[in-house]
Amino acid sequence: MNQTTILLWLVIALSIVYTYTNGFQDGSSVAASAIMCRALSRFQAVALVTVFEFLGALLGGSAVANTIGAITSWPAKPSLLPVLAIGLFAAISWNFATRLMKVPSSSTHALVGGIIGAVVAGSHGFRYIVWGTPDKLMHATGVWKVVLSLFLSPLIGFVAGYFCIVMAIFFLLKATTRVNEPLKKWQWVTVAALAFGHGANDTQKAMGVIVLALNAAGAAQSSEIPLWVRLIIGAAMGFGIISMVPGIVKRVGNIYRMRPIHGLVTEFASAIVVLTGSATGGPVSASQVIASTVMGVGTAQRRKGVHWLIARDMLMAWFLTIPCAGLLAWLTYFILSACFPLGAAN
Repeated sequence: MNQTTILLWLVIALSIVYTYTNGFQDGSSVAASAIMCRALSRFQAVALVTVFEFLGALLGGSAVANTIGAITSWPAKPSLLPVLAIGLFAAISWNFATRLMKVPSSSTHALVGGIIGAVVAGSHGFRYIVWGTPDKLMHATGVWKVVLSLFLSPLIGFVAGYFCIVMAIFFLLKATTRVNEPLKKWQWVTVAALAFGHGANDTQKAMGVIVLALNAAGAAQSSEIPLWVRLIIGAAMGFGIISMVPGIVKRVGNIYRMRPIHGLVTEFASAIVVLTGSATGGPVSASQVIASTVMGVGTAQRRKGVHWLIARDMLMAWFLTIPCAGLLAWLTYFILSACFPLGAAN
């Protein structure tokens, strides 16, 4: 087995591990509102989310994978493989660190930061970073498309949560507490939709990296995602969700005291944002969208009831993730390049 083949399998293995960490990181946020408002038990939430995340990975298309693959113009040569491996390593390390801190940071931010940091280190500059154009919001390209999707989606989630809860309260103004039971049952639908959207969006990020690696190793010559890649990445996401982090569930659920109507609205609004991102190729962070939607719901009903200190900690983690993951990848590349010949782009 030659060096290129070994590096290819390393990238595939790291992509699986990254997706697993994404599952316990963002998957915990997907199930949080349903668990905290007691619409679903932890077992029911895990089972439902796992099934629909896997379906999202199989049936969610490839628009997001193409976006991730387009943030670097590094030639499709074996020299790209160590860059991808180091970028994945940085993202995985950050996800495990934030798991220990019980902070629902963005796995997507970590991956983007890791890849950019590794590409910059490997090329000694920014020449292989495709910045793209931000002039047209719906048709942005390159890194700009990723950044706009990541930072605008939480704002959209906040606004969607705010207005959806206002409308829900208006229509249920004269309802009694008996309405809570049907609201809980409807959460089986909204949680499934949110899980499908997350599975479609987040698994494609790892798939996009694997496709880049296959092309770099000469094992493929297209941007199509093979079925076997969808299956193994979907399975990795499922195992990650089974390893759900109770601390993250509580952290998201405690942003605002969740009742059935809040859980339903949060899941509905978040699902719309995440599914739209998947359809348009915008890589969004489910944990960001869900947390910001909870903040919007809480602000609309009782602003003082929102635990803004928790929200502040989350915001800090979100804004630190890309630079920290990028710096970690940059340092890792230079440490390894001092010990091993990693190759050059040209």
